[in-house]
Amino acid sequence: MRTARAGSPATRFLGVRLTSEEEALLEQYRSSNELATRSEAVRALVRGASETRPADVSIPATLRNELDELVEDGYARDLDSAVTLVLTFGLGEIARLHGERLPAMRDHARRAAGRREDRRRADREGRGLLRR
Repeated sequence: MRTARAGSPATRFLGVRLTSEEEALLEQYRSSNELATRSEAVRALVRGASETRPADVSIPATLRNELDELVEDGYARDLDSAVTLVLTFGLGEIARLHGERLPAMRDHARRAAGRREDRRRADREGRGLLRR
């Protein structure tokens, strides 16, 4: 992804020494983001550092333990994959719940509301008859 160059020309020169591994990573970043020069890659990295990122989510220890067990048992390759797996299955369960169980629960709630309304109506009619 090619980034737009800042409106003002670069006025500062920073000489930075990199290890060969860091240089290879910078080159990989440059080519994967289709940037023309390493300087543009460094500028893009600096601009990216100022972007706001979502806050890290804290996971309770018991849930973290469960996620680690998924990794240890071979169901996921790392913690991120375990979270993705759990969210995928969880969202699937929610979709199933929404598609199958929630309509039944809604129908039950409507019937119960109807019975309550019938009881109120009968109570009003009974009170009206007793006052006559």
